[in-house]
Amino acid sequence: MYSFFLNKILLPIGSVFFSGDYSSYLKQWKSYDAMSSEALEQVQKEKLAAILKYALAKSPYYRNLSLPPEASLKDFPILTKGILREKAEAIISEEFKKENLEKNHSSGSSGVQSFTYMTFDHKFYLRALQTHWWSWGGYKPGERLIQTGISPKRTFPKKLKDIFFRTNYVEAFALNRKTIEDILHRSENKNPKHLAGYPSALNEMALTAISEDKVYHFNSLISYGDKLYGQHKKNFARAFQNPIIVNTYGCAEGLHMACKVDQPYYYIMSPHVFLEIVDDGGNPVKDGERGHILVTCLTNYAMPLIRYKLGDLGIMLPKEKYPKNVQFNYPLLQEITGRETDVIKIPNGNTLIVHSFTGIIEFYEEIKQFKAIQIAKDKITIEYMLENNEKLSLKAEKEISEKLRNLTDNSMEISLTQVKVITASPSGKPQIIEIRSTT
Repeated sequence: MYSFFLNKILLPIGSVFFSGDYSSYLKQWKSYDAMSSEALEQVQKEKLAAILKYALAKSPYYRNLSLPPEASLKDFPILTKGILREKAEAIISEEFKKENLEKNHSSGSSGVQSFTYMTFDHKFYLRALQTHWWSWGGYKPGERLIQTGISPKRTFPKKLKDIFFRTNYVEAFALNRKTIEDILHRSENKNPKHLAGYPSALNEMALTAISEDKVYHFNSLISYGDKLYGQHKKNFARAFQNPIIVNTYGCAEGLHMACKVDQPYYYIMSPHVFLEIVDDGGNPVKDGERGHILVTCLTNYAMPLIRYKLGDLGIMLPKEKYPKNVQFNYPLLQEITGRETDVIKIPNGNTLIVHSFTGIIEFYEEIKQFKAIQIAKDKITIEYMLENNEKLSLKAEKEISEKLRNLTDNSMEISLTQVKVITASPSGKPQIIEIRSTT
């Protein structure tokens, strides 16, 4: 009853009030789900041609590349995080003013921060796509949901969203056993049907439930932000009575790229993004071969992102290996290979995940890249790089150290070290957490 009221009355009113079109975007994605592969391919082809033409005409950065008006995607250079940091304002379309756009911090989970801009309406588009993914697991807006995240200060629109969508939002900065037990015990009374968040954080909840020898029921579990491992799935099945697992792949730059639900492969959201897999030289690799993932956003006209190099490695599934019985006809990504997300256990019993660090350091924009290294059971050092090898202010260094100490309840010694180079992980992606010792 409440879900009907929310979808038919509250959401349409909210769309008008906040100048977004959330409900229409939800309907649009439902229509995409019903399309044939040929129809989806045509939609993507038309959207790709449109965004390339628009970027060359309206974005100073792309116009200054002096490409021909009929340039194809392969004619565009790869957009790196470094270029995005340096040229962000030039990439913005001259039809928009930066101060009227929404600024997005990258999650920083690759260790390199970048920033993008979009209209407020595009935020509604992304939220609708995210909700649509969740619906693949049976979620309906308005059904009770426990969600973990890294937004300790919920903005007014987010607070409203939590209220109307009946979401119990839980900070995932530093989970301890008592907090997890409280969340799970409260869930018994309110009977939430769905659980969403970073898999490393949700796994801690599952492990707590298992250690209590208790089972909590959730219809679906939505994974985002971190890598979902096989052991996570086993723990979720055991602790939460075999929920439908919706495994999403996106980034904070405003790209919801792919989602896995009924197959061991990811459905690529082809009306929203165009993905390429390339080798170290930027040349396309064959389907079935591993390479760097490049993404072109087909929907953000305020700041066109073309051939953006995420820092992830992936494999496109060869067409001849496509399963016959698929739920949807989107193209399929076989595998995503990123940096393994480590979990740091600290002496006071808390657990720190990647976003425990990014949720603090992302607000210091002068920090270009960083890595958290556990050098002993009670010691963490933060290696960081600044733009142009400048010096981090004593004020910023003190603030970061203080916030990290508070995060660990002063159970760990925190030090910051400025370096010129931060080494990448074996996968080729910058590594944000490194465990050198736990003794």
